Amino acid sequence: MKWFVYGVPIVILAICVLVMTSGNWLKQPLRGDDDVLALVREVERLSEGEQWEEARAKALAAHQAWHHVVNRIQFSVEREMMMEISGTLAKIQGAVRAEDTAAVLQEIHYFYELWSNLAE
Repeated sequence: MKWFVYGVPIVILAICVLVMTSGNWLKQPLRGDDDVLALVREVERLSEGEQWEEARAKALAAHQAWHHVVNRIQFSVEREMMMEISGTLAKIQGAVRAEDTAAVLQEIHYFYELWSNLAE
């Protein structure tokens, strides 16, 4: 009985701490289609080369991949940070659609900063 009184709360606390500190690990790609950072880098490369059709496809893929990552990190990352990244990915899609290289690069570099600070 004593183990139950002390052991169960300790195990629950340990699990909570593990979940809350695992965001940095969970943002990494776990499947083939959820590598957000690689897809955004590809959008950057394609937009610098003004290959807009391919950049649109990669921007859409990055946005979809982000939705997979959000489901994994939702308990270990602040909601505001997730919303900020979602907004930045939407702005990247809009800038690619407008074929505005300067806006794409500006938003991508802002995304890089958000991504590096995610789960820190």
